[in-house]
Amino acid sequence: MQPITLNTEPQFLMDRRFIAESDGIELKINPATKAGCVLSPDRPWEAYRIVPNAVLEDDGSYKMWYSAIAHYQGRQNNVACPRCHLENSGKKVVCVKCGWPLLDIDWMNNHLFHQCFASSTDGIHWERPELGLVDYAGNKKNNIFDFTGAICVPAINPRGPPAEKFMAISERQGRLYIGVSPDGLRWTMKPKPVLPFSADTNNQVVYDHALGKYVAFLRGFPGRRTTVRCEFDSLDEAPWPYKHNPRQPDNTGTVYIEEELEKVMDVDENDPPLPGLDINHLSANLYRAGVYLGFPGIFRKYPPAGLDHKGRENHRYFAQGNDGTFETQLAVSRDGRQWTRPDRRSYVSHGLLGGPDGGLTIVAPGLLARGHEIYQYCSGHRKTHGIFDPGGDTQSASIFRLIQQKDRFISASAG
Repeated sequence: MQPITLNTEPQFLMDRRFIAESDGIELKINPATKAGCVLSPDRPWEAYRIVPNAVLEDDGSYKMWYSAIAHYQGRQNNVACPRCHLENSGKKVVCVKCGWPLLDIDWMNNHLFHQCFASSTDGIHWERPELGLVDYAGNKKNNIFDFTGAICVPAINPRGPPAEKFMAISERQGRLYIGVSPDGLRWTMKPKPVLPFSADTNNQVVYDHALGKYVAFLRGFPGRRTTVRCEFDSLDEAPWPYKHNPRQPDNTGTVYIEEELEKVMDVDENDPPLPGLDINHLSANLYRAGVYLGFPGIFRKYPPAGLDHKGRENHRYFAQGNDGTFETQLAVSRDGRQWTRPDRRSYVSHGLLGGPDGGLTIVAPGLLARGHEIYQYCSGHRKTHGIFDPGGDTQSASIFRLIQQKDRFISASAG
């Protein structure tokens, strides 16, 4: 065995790189501590739920970008589903049988779904500044910003000019684009699509200094949710390199990424042998040079509609097998390409069903250093993944703080 040359940086026992052989030693995660709610959906434009997308430290202050969904006032009369023709209550947003949208998608993007911003000086107390950028109900006194695409996950671009200090991936019309911004609030989309695919989750782009390239972590969907990876040299590069594999769109007109990009995270033989188990998202962080930490959402799906708990049928969203719970695990990588989950215990577990985080926990990218502690942020959902009811529910998800000890995400432990 050849010796390993190390630098003076701290070395992490996050995998077995430094363990030639051992007896009775296990790599164990140290779960994050739940530290309470920091933001609840108490504004009209976010009354249904709020979910953090990214948290960053920038010029001495902390910044959070989050997605918000307003309460839907509904209509008086029933509405027939355009797909299965079932009559739905006028308060429903999607069909209770097949999950098809009952409202115009553009209308929902403009009136129900919003991208919001908050700031903090200590990571505990967060303020919603009045940005004056987007009109909501005839008033611009809100913290909404305009971003073309469903979810904005900003990252700092260390190679960009001032006008491109922040970067994020946008999806529109079934294609992926790169957006840039001087402040994380006023966004401009690059004109050419970077990939001709849909990837409908928290897609990320980071700059890897060791590699000297930009790296994107995206949703793959070869019949289940996975994480795929793509690297490229410039934000102006379009398209990104991918394996051409012409396919027809699915029944919704969508083409997802299947085998066109390198897969870096998927369920494997060490996961429970459940028929419905997905990696919903990765939430990758470049913790320091040569150390990636990810916080994948493990989606444990309920059986298809008609077989699960009584009472869920009237709240289904994409009813056929898209309901269930999330828990968060810890994933590690030395290069952003080879990822492992050395301990499959929960890094953040969901609480009791009906509690503030009883359905889902989703950890956002972002690690805020506060002395010997690291602050992280997650959404806590009272309901499970398949329940989407902004016309009949409010405050279904809030944003919570997590505490981890610096450099102690994982350890080599003896019995």
